[in-house]
Amino acid sequence: MDWLACSRHIHPRTTCRLFPARTLGCISEPADDILILVRFMPPPEIVTKPLLHGIQTLRGIFAVLVVCHHMGVHSARHWTHDWLGGIFNDSTFRVDFFFVLSGFVLWAAHRSDAGAPAATRLFLRRRFWRLYPLLIALSLFKVLLLCVVPGRDINFTQVFCSLLALPQSSFPLIVSAWTLSFEMYFMVLLALCLALPRQWVLQTLLALVALLAIAGVLLDIRPSISGAGFFTHPFILEFAAGVVVAECIRQRHSQLWGMLGCGLALLGLIFSAFQHDWLSDQPVIWQKLFWAAVFALGIGGMVLWERSCAVECWWLRDHWYLGRASYSIFLSHGIVLMAFFDSLNPQLLGSNPYLINLFFLLVVAVAVLFGLVVYRWVERPLTRWCKSLGRVSPGIQRTPAPQIPLS
Repeated sequence: MDWLACSRHIHPRTTCRLFPARTLGCISEPADDILILVRFMPPPEIVTKPLLHGIQTLRGIFAVLVVCHHMGVHSARHWTHDWLGGIFNDSTFRVDFFFVLSGFVLWAAHRSDAGAPAATRLFLRRRFWRLYPLLIALSLFKVLLLCVVPGRDINFTQVFCSLLALPQSSFPLIVSAWTLSFEMYFMVLLALCLALPRQWVLQTLLALVALLAIAGVLLDIRPSISGAGFFTHPFILEFAAGVVVAECIRQRHSQLWGMLGCGLALLGLIFSAFQHDWLSDQPVIWQKLFWAAVFALGIGGMVLWERSCAVECWWLRDHWYLGRASYSIFLSHGIVLMAFFDSLNPQLLGSNPYLINLFFLLVVAVAVLFGLVVYRWVERPLTRWCKSLGRVSPGIQRTPAPQIPLS
């Protein structure tokens, strides 16, 4: 039997095997001294979109800022101490960033699903297995902690709503997870719109968001984390801003416009720092529109700027994994803060404000490190487990191509 072999100059990811020459059906003459290269596609793999290092790094930075905010709130409430002068105590601009980013990411990742059969079901299923496993795991862990901490009661209605990220009048078990209720709300709106013909998805989504926000203003519904104020909360405008900027910069890159967007966003942050009291006195809808514009410019500018640079020349990278672990840091840091403030006596550190500030800074570092541990040993294993069940499809599955003979 004549055999043909894959030989020299084969791509390192190409599989080499021996084949009976006549079974290839590509030669009729004897196979002596004839070389045919048969290239095989690599094993099935996931095709993913290029990682945006700038956005990933910003996620990590703002996750740490959320930890600092909660540290400031806890220190003022439990120890009557304004940590670092109370600079982290006020404003929700950190979660405003994440709402805009969520709209950007969801639209960029699922825009192509619009109008596809079963788009709504697949979208919700993917998002469910992305958000809920870690939330449920940490919520149950918090329940166990509350069972052993004296003086802590467990409200089973709160537990149920916390596990499902449902809106409730009080904060959930994982306090920072109140934002996930809004996340799920917007995902449901987007999922319903994805079932429409592709040309109507974006217009319908933006019109629906605008109607809800305007209804809240006209009916004088007070924004809240539950009730009617939940459904008309201006937070949905920030999600919509992320969607708009994702659509506007799709497949575009420009260093000039990118740097301009980042510069305007930076000016917006500086303005808010100096005019914080004035901004806080404005109606909630105007505050959220301001932050929607600032972070839409920042996120869009960062993406345009990074796309215009060679990969090896881009300067902002997630070296410490804070961006990749941002979801774990965001959900888990409250457990660390609860443990510290429930177990330590304020008198142990005396009245030296510098010593207290340094101690709280160390606590923030511990909370961030705990989030990295949760990411490594809880979130990633849970994600792999969900993938192994075949219930999560993070990208496009590439099926093996037929074995193609190349002469």
